[in-house]
Amino acid sequence: MPTPFPSRQAAPPSWPTGAKPKPTILNPEWRCTRCDKLLGVCRDGRMHLRFARGHEYFVGFPVQATCRGCGTLNQASSPTD
Repeated sequence: MPTPFPSRQAAPPSWPTGAKPKPTILNPEWRCTRCDKLLGVCRDGRMHLRFARGHEYFVGFPVQATCRGCGTLNQASSPTD
């Protein structure tokens, strides 16, 4: 018996009017190793951390942080991690 809807394949992501994602080399993100939540962004050799209610920090390496989403302890020892 045929299915009522034809099978679909996922379309590749499209970017509006020529917008492209920035390469991670120029804007490396530090993400949780377990849940992939964004923990910080490396800028000019330091890690930029932002929290609720306007709390922002620029810290040097090595950096350790507990993920606010899943509680996993994460570590970045250099800007390339």
